[in-house]
Amino acid sequence: MLHEIEPHKLYNEFRKQSPRPTDFLVVYFGDKSLLKKNGDSFEIPKVADFNREDIPCHYLFSIDDAAYFLADLSISKELVESASDDYVLCPARTYRYMGDPLLRLGGATAAHIAHWESQNRFCGRCGSETSRSDKERAIVCPKCGNVVYPRISPVVIVAVHNGDKLLMAHNIDNPNPRLFLISGFVEVGESLEQAVHREVLEEAGVYVKNVRYFGSQPWPFSDSMIAGFTAELDGDDTIHMQASELSEALWVKREDIPEYETDVSISCCLIEDFRRARS
Repeated sequence: MLHEIEPHKLYNEFRKQSPRPTDFLVVYFGDKSLLKKNGDSFEIPKVADFNREDIPCHYLFSIDDAAYFLADLSISKELVESASDDYVLCPARTYRYMGDPLLRLGGATAAHIAHWESQNRFCGRCGSETSRSDKERAIVCPKCGNVVYPRISPVVIVAVHNGDKLLMAHNIDNPNPRLFLISGFVEVGESLEQAVHREVLEEAGVYVKNVRYFGSQPWPFSDSMIAGFTAELDGDDTIHMQASELSEALWVKREDIPEYETDVSISCCLIEDFRRARS
């Protein structure tokens, strides 16, 4: 999955340090990142690529010895406008398709933090301009003292088993045409398990039982932490699809499920676990 980079390690504790020319510099503008074209793929630019000294930026985290910095939002527009034609503004999901798993995780995590910072430039309580804390990863309001931490929204995803069939679906907002699984954000006041029952009933119109935890993963593309579960059908298997959320929902036999790559998402891991009859 996205975060599984062993034997490499992500060091994401808060600290201050100055950038080196070889460190990565993420430039976030609007809701996109400035990436460097490399043939048919993209690379995350490094500090030295901008041929400028003292670019206003701040440290985010490191993967092994490679540090990631975020250009201050006050300078991002200038960096974008002065960039050569070798650079392109790309949505965060572009990081999903980078061949190097370290860049995939690093870029997506940096974009997650950048998006959070861009959404909190002004205080939601009093409207004053905010600043970054010098003690922890947080944004603070110097006027009213409001403190905002990075947004990490809980999400559940579930592989519903019906004998040798798996409940698969396609979300209308997903540009990938392949079938995946039922998922959704956890509502206020409910547990992860309650969210599983609710989401399956809302989106597919069926009940489940024997809900079991499978694993979790960070999902920076929606500012989320995804908790994966398996469950069994409870009762009638007639699907009543929620058309406002899904374009397709159906039971798929194990032998009809194609192979899914498991190097990025927990959804694919859950599907492969079922396809290979490991659960």
